[in-house]
Amino acid sequence: MLTIPPERIQIQQAIVQKHQITPRHNWGRYPPRYDKLVLDWNYDSLVIHHSGNAGEKDPTRIEHRHCLEQGYDDVGYHYLIHPSGQIFEGRSIIYKGAHVNLKNTGKIGLLMMGDYDEQWWDDDDTLTRPFLETLESLLVTLTSYFPTKYLGGHKEFLRGQKYTCPGNLLMPVVETWRKKFSLQAPP
Repeated sequence: MLTIPPERIQIQQAIVQKHQITPRHNWGRYPPRYDKLVLDWNYDSLVIHHSGNAGEKDPTRIEHRHCLEQGYDDVGYHYLIHPSGQIFEGRSIIYKGAHVNLKNTGKIGLLMMGDYDEQWWDDDDTLTRPFLETLESLLVTLTSYFPTKYLGGHKEFLRGQKYTCPGNLLMPVVETWRKKFSLQAPP
């Protein structure tokens, strides 16, 4: 059994409380397999994702896909943000995520629920003001608690692979915030 330092639990709870995040235990249907999760903490990277062409905006569907269809031990992302601005806690920030293929150590996963990649064959979602303000506010909090150096879209952490995540509509916002927060692009 892993011993979690109490200050980590306090920070996790402080983030949830500050942003009125819906805790995982309040919305999740499948309990995380804590015995298989790995502790992580000294996060230096913030990774922005989107749901992609499926445009999924229901956290329970995302949980079902991750836990049952893909066999993850918990939701892969740490925070899931709905277009309304509501934040759902995914995998506890205390544990390493599963959102950047085999490169998750030190990375906080933030999912913007919806499709933000323009393609001729599907409709895309709108980046609403509450949506973007919520993410920006969460970024401020996370950078205050963790020694953050990097902010990037999912595709930037997997260079050389065919990813468009977080989409061409959201990527310019990520680039703007990177400058605003004086963070670097992923190495």
